[in-house]
Amino acid sequence: MRNFLLLFVFLCSCSTKQVAKPVDLITPHKILSEVSYLSSDAMQGRYYRSDEARRAARHIAVAWKKVGLTPLPNKTSMYLPVDDLRAAPNVAAMLQGNGDQYVLIVAHYDHLKPRPTGQDRIYNGADDNASGTAALLVIAEALSNVKEKPEASIVLIAFTGEEAGFVGSKYFAKNSPFPLSKIRGLINLDMISRGEHNTIFLEGSPSAPRISLAIDTANETVGLKIIRDKHTDWLWRSDQAPFLERGVPSVFLSVEDHEDYHKVTDSAEKILPGLAAKTAQLAFLTALNLARDVP
Repeated sequence: MRNFLLLFVFLCSCSTKQVAKPVDLITPHKILSEVSYLSSDAMQGRYYRSDEARRAARHIAVAWKKVGLTPLPNKTSMYLPVDDLRAAPNVAAMLQGNGDQYVLIVAHYDHLKPRPTGQDRIYNGADDNASGTAALLVIAEALSNVKEKPEASIVLIAFTGEEAGFVGSKYFAKNSPFPLSKIRGLINLDMISRGEHNTIFLEGSPSAPRISLAIDTANETVGLKIIRDKHTDWLWRSDQAPFLERGVPSVFLSVEDHEDYHKVTDSAEKILPGLAAKTAQLAFLTALNLARDVP
């Protein structure tokens, strides 16, 4: 009888693990761990032309490969060099779908180079944008646990050189390995871990109704307070801009500028991991909604 009970408990335990939802793998603890690493002093601010930025790119690519994501079509590497030979590369990977369309979740991983003098010289960039990069890393794990292959491929891109004028996103938009017309939607995550605990700002929904509807559906599960289209100028201040210029439906999730924006005080202990995790969950579920077969 004792052996039977042990077997029963074991089978129940396995069953519980099997039915766990992929979205539940996106946790505040994982977000904080990634932000802490990416925004540590050892990463020196991840300036896009630095060795530390290249180290961050390797960290992202290794993590995505580990969970089973693959390079983009006609690419053999997740590293996508840009036209600045001194720059760290874009990093891109995907969960391949059944069709020839794509849903993009993007964030920039670079920040600012250290200032020349001062007791604290390092712009750690925890919120801007280790938070969005951390979201891509934990979303990748969730994607790897999606059982049913989506109709559209879900692509993750970590852009280089956003702080230097959209270096990575401009290059990708001009040299995409697939037609931009095949993109169902783009979700950009840039600064998602400060401000009010359960509040995120959404820009771009009027010109992207399909993404907006997918976000509404996703938020029935996540439960964020979403403030829509309060800062329309933000659409031209981050990596969705080069895609919007080319007609790609795109939205931007972010928080308000805060007292540590572009200062050396933007450090990991000040972020709200729960807010970043819920925003990452929202992006993940939205991408799944967008990637499903369309009647």
